[in-house]
Amino acid sequence: MTSFSARVADRGFRLLMKREPASPDELVMRLRRIAAMARLPGGLPSGVTARKTTIGNEPAVPPGVPAVRVSPSQPTATVLYLHGGAFISGRFPTYAELCGQLAKRLNARVFWIDYRLAPEAAYPAALDDAHHAYRALAEDYPDEPLALIGDSAGGNLTLATLLRLRDAQAASPDSSPRMPACAVSISPGADAVGDTPSRQANAASDAMLTPRMIEMATDLYLAGHDPRDPYVSPIYGDFRGLPPLMLTVSESEALRDDAYRVAHRARQAGVAVTLRARWNMPHVWPVFHSMLPEARQDVTEIVGFMRRHLSAPVACTRAVARTKLRLAHSG
Repeated sequence: MTSFSARVADRGFRLLMKREPASPDELVMRLRRIAAMARLPGGLPSGVTARKTTIGNEPAVPPGVPAVRVSPSQPTATVLYLHGGAFISGRFPTYAELCGQLAKRLNARVFWIDYRLAPEAAYPAALDDAHHAYRALAEDYPDEPLALIGDSAGGNLTLATLLRLRDAQAASPDSSPRMPACAVSISPGADAVGDTPSRQANAASDAMLTPRMIEMATDLYLAGHDPRDPYVSPIYGDFRGLPPLMLTVSESEALRDDAYRVAHRARQAGVAVTLRARWNMPHVWPVFHSMLPEARQDVTEIVGFMRRHLSAPVACTRAVARTKLRLAHSG
């Protein structure tokens, strides 16, 4: 049964977010205004601190990718968090509690990156930043396991980053970073073409998004780029050689079929997939850990999934990734 808190959140999100934009500019201004106001209750758990930093410092991304480092005192693993916001918005206060929970419960340093946003920086800027940040973290923490997690647009970037890392390993295995131990994609937008049935079928039941909002945001991000490119539409990608993957999705949201199609393609490619689906939940509901009992339950499930894979020795993780890669490209 859907909790009372979830029913209240559904109504609140509809009032706050679900309005057809008059123009792309109006959508950008509204989502950024909402992100600027969003500060969820809860905050950081005890024993966890947050500070601003940058990741990497190569000429391609000067002076490195801006980030917030959320960490306990003696972390043993690293997590890269890629935020949502339709590729056009997103601020750390929305994610402080979730990143804090991940840091404390995984005993991990969690890096929330402030990747470049459209329309000022369209594709591939956000993916470049995510890929660059992951490579830098892999170099900075060579003896510790790494994981990727993202929601909505960040869920897209999580999947696209996995594909790009795998492709880089295939092209240059000796100079490419190891693959993550695992990845989590929360309500990913994985189809830039927009022909999945749930876009229209769940247009009324989705508490946050409309098909027009998704289409406008996607167009701003693509800026004319081919929507069937797997780096922007992971559902068209080859998932062979990817690490274990967890997906969460609401049966009521417009992006429902994106997650199901990713899960199907990944399983066909031999990837271990965990899919967590719930009815009558808002888009990216695990982010609202302090607000929704369902989110607290499912964050516990996400933490359990990540903990199982982050506990593997790094050398073993790297060996498994390379074995998968050889098998994927041997036929």
